[in-house]
Amino acid sequence: MLTISCVTPGTLRAEQRERPVRGDGEVLLRIRRVGVCGTDLHIFSGNQPYLEYPRVMGHEIAAVVEEAAPGGRLAVGDVVYVMPYIACGQCVACRQGKTNCCVSLQVLGVHRDGALAEYLALPEAYVHKAEGVTLDQAAMVEFLAIGAHAVRRQRHGAGHAGRPAGLLHA
Repeated sequence: MLTISCVTPGTLRAEQRERPVRGDGEVLLRIRRVGVCGTDLHIFSGNQPYLEYPRVMGHEIAAVVEEAAPGGRLAVGDVVYVMPYIACGQCVACRQGKTNCCVSLQVLGVHRDGALAEYLALPEAYVHKAEGVTLDQAAMVEFLAIGAHAVRRQRHGAGHAGRPAGLLHA
């Protein structure tokens, strides 16, 4: 399969790699859309301290299920988006439901290879059906979810006038 790897800061290379093999509890995804964000730009410019080069970037993902996990909730052909923060599930934080604090957290495209590739195998738990949206829209779920999460966590209720932070318009 074809991948795009950031081999050193400032250098991208198209590479042929073996297609990943789906493991137990995983789905094999055919990548259809990948967003490029600030994290990717930091990796490319050499300002991302949490990775080793070379790295296949890309964590804002829309894909189609190529191979489903037997008995899983996803089926071949499903359009999906990906939660790119892969937690270990075993540490104290994970057992308390605080997977964002996982001591072994791996971010796709940072700590492990991401989606600038034709295929990606991931645990089904991190892959979600993108019902009612296009592939283009599904690729935006991850970064829009960050903004939605920030709004949800704010401490002021309805009617509170906050400061403008920005506007996203597609």
